[in-house]
Amino acid sequence: MKPSRLALSLAAALSAFCMTAQAAPVLYIAGDNGVSSLAQMVNSTAAAAVFDAVVGGVSVYDFESAQPGNLTITGGTTTNNSGCGALCGFNTTSGGAYFRSVVGGSVTFSFSSPIDSFGFYVNGLQTDIVPQQTIVYVDGSSVTTTINFPSAINGGGAFVGFVDYGNQISSVTFNATNDILGFDDLRFGRSANNPNDPGALPEPASMALVGLSLAALGVSRRRGAKRA
Repeated sequence: MKPSRLALSLAAALSAFCMTAQAAPVLYIAGDNGVSSLAQMVNSTAAAAVFDAVVGGVSVYDFESAQPGNLTITGGTTTNNSGCGALCGFNTTSGGAYFRSVVGGSVTFSFSSPIDSFGFYVNGLQTDIVPQQTIVYVDGSSVTTTINFPSAINGGGAFVGFVDYGNQISSVTFNATNDILGFDDLRFGRSANNPNDPGALPEPASMALVGLSLAALGVSRRRGAKRA
């Protein structure tokens, strides 16, 4: 027996929804104003904790040891002193001292093995004075995606993380424009919880739509049986 037009329409809507849901990166972003240590970055650390829980065991680079072989950094310098205090960025690694300082311009992180997840702490933000700070990356299909930094002022700090499930990101560029920023505790890799993987659990919204479509299909079949 052929499924009804309603069931086919719902199935098509479900397919379109799932494709759309994965078309844009999932963001984990929060900021804190006027900070001088990670302990003061309450909103930022909360966002980082959620990001870490979602993506699973990705790599972390804290600038305290040798740079990983699969990571290349262009722009900025690794330092333990920004030269102008917390207003220009600082270390966020517990027990550490080093971070990546970017004085205007941009810094690009390139990966020999493409990733789909990236996160980091940034501080020294003055988005009320320099509002154009962005993250730009290409998702592997020649589509360029731009993410704006969160609002944080007076030497504010933030966590910025995103997951672009299943895509092949080979580099991520941070545009500091005219600000002086510090980047630290980079997270990068491929999410262990990719909903596009056959063995992964669907997102709750997707599961609800699946249930709705199956229920509609069941109703359609019962109606067809009654007609017969």
